[in-house]
Amino acid sequence: MTTRIDVAREALAQIGTRSKIVSLDDGSAEATYINLLYGPIRDFLLVDGDYDWSMAVQNLPVEAPGNPGPWNYSYAYPSGALRIRQLVPTNMRPLDPFPVEWNVIGNGGVRTIVASHQIEIILYTAAVIEDLWDAMFREAFVRMLASALAFALENRIEASKVKLDEALGFAGITKLRDM
Repeated sequence: MTTRIDVAREALAQIGTRSKIVSLDDGSAEATYINLLYGPIRDFLLVDGDYDWSMAVQNLPVEAPGNPGPWNYSYAYPSGALRIRQLVPTNMRPLDPFPVEWNVIGNGGVRTIVASHQIEIILYTAAVIEDLWDAMFREAFVRMLASALAFALENRIEASKVKLDEALGFAGITKLRDM
């Protein structure tokens, strides 16, 4: 089973550090920066790629019908959603689909999905566990994390740039494959 610490150690190895972190709570500079950078980098790559293995499906109960403007329905933004991919209307006809106009708005800091039709199902990108990552995504992530760590830990700008270029290459290959 692949864990967050396994991925973090791989990123540290990519930049040639001799650090052997035991846990992400050991108080070391490495653990501190990994905890700071891991989630945002993972989420950035997941949202950018829309990988099949990171898709989640959820039934979406109506929160409040009758919103102002062109929106007839509103829904709570799923707590685990990084990005909304698709909304499936309640009365969808598979052989005669119709477009659903929708948007995400921020009402006082709370994200809400508004739609022109009643929605039954939402498909979204979720932050999934490392065991579900495919090999190409993992390589892109490890290199992007290594890039950030090379700069944060050792101020190695050139090494950071090299790892970032590698990460973007892997991410691009992965996106092409998943299209």
